[in-house]
Amino acid sequence: MLVHKGTQELNTKRLKLRKYTLLDAACMYKNYATDERVTKFLTWKPYKSIEDIETFLSDVINKYTCRSVYHWAIEINNEIIGGISTVSIDEKNNNCELGYCIGYDYWNKGITSEALSAVMNFLFNEVGMHRITAKHDIENPASGKVMQKCNMTYEGKLREHYLRHDGTFSDALVYGILKNEFACTL
Repeated sequence: MLVHKGTQELNTKRLKLRKYTLLDAACMYKNYATDERVTKFLTWKPYKSIEDIETFLSDVINKYTCRSVYHWAIEINNEIIGGISTVSIDEKNNNCELGYCIGYDYWNKGITSEALSAVMNFLFNEVGMHRITAKHDIENPASGKVMQKCNMTYEGKLREHYLRHDGTFSDALVYGILKNEFACTL
């Protein structure tokens, strides 16, 4: 049985993972939410205005009242540079799927794998997850490298699983990890 605790602040050597606030809109706009390079392989389009980001943030913030919502802003040096969250939770089987994105200027620096490891540690050891999965667009192998770096195992391909925001379909590669396979690298 899962023991939901809601989005708790998590800290690593370099990062603070925390709840979003409305004040994060400007950083999101500047660092990742408007960048086509970041959203190229995602299902959502780049945001066009800070007001649209504020609408998104208001929705996320309202959901924080539910203890089964896990949606973190990734902060480094007092800047929000990305986000990581549960995409879905399977209560019956004690598992979840995670998703993440991070600003282009922060790619290839180990930041996303650091955030992913912290979130997996929390979900396995505090919430009681048995299994965690993540998927990535087949044309975005860097996302798969993040999963591999966190010791997730490749489990298969879902054909034409994603409908990208540009209207094209893409295969998704699935990775997973069990609690007894997880070793926190923080």
